[in-house]
Amino acid sequence: MSAVQPCYNKNEDKSMNPKEALNTIFMILNKILDYTKDLDEKTPSVFDHYHHHSHESDKNSLSTSYSDGSSSEADFCCELDKYDMEDFIYRCYKMLGFDSNLLILSMMNLDKLLANKFILTSTNIHKVFFTCMMETQKYYDDESFTNKVYAKTCGISTKELLELELEFMNYIHFNIYIKDEEFFQYKKKLQSLYESSVIISNTYIQNEEDED
Repeated sequence: MSAVQPCYNKNEDKSMNPKEALNTIFMILNKILDYTKDLDEKTPSVFDHYHHHSHESDKNSLSTSYSDGSSSEADFCCELDKYDMEDFIYRCYKMLGFDSNLLILSMMNLDKLLANKFILTSTNIHKVFFTCMMETQKYYDDESFTNKVYAKTCGISTKELLELELEFMNYIHFNIYIKDEEFFQYKKKLQSLYESSVIISNTYIQNEEDED
């Protein structure tokens, strides 16, 4: 845990619930992926799924890990690009005991990565966002897990996990800290984005009902 007092507090500011945070984050990530899917330029890195496709025993499945650190096997293998991005992130959120503030902080740390010209694609989104979640939880949450549990949660080896950590931290210059005012401003923007999307959705539903 850093000597600097982080802004995160489990018992404070729950104005944006996890469902709202997840839906807004998924909306943003999908927009990014829609933009980058037609780009010729990529960012080759250890985050790409094709880098580690061996079938060692500790990489064959994505396991369900709970807040007590226990785990049980789930029907996931290490080929993460076969799995829906939203489903994968949601499962990791459940396994790691995340709340809305940790999700938002994870998204903010993803922004740091993207600000350093990293290109997010369908072949790296799973590992990239998982690494953001893991590093954010390690820094901000006293109830973080061992690397072995994180590796099982993502369905990779602990060796690969360390590679992901190092690459991520190098990209963001080892700056995982987020100031209070930055966090609350970012959260406010996400809330506004979520509320706007709900209004648009409700308007569409109402229009459909009127036509019927």
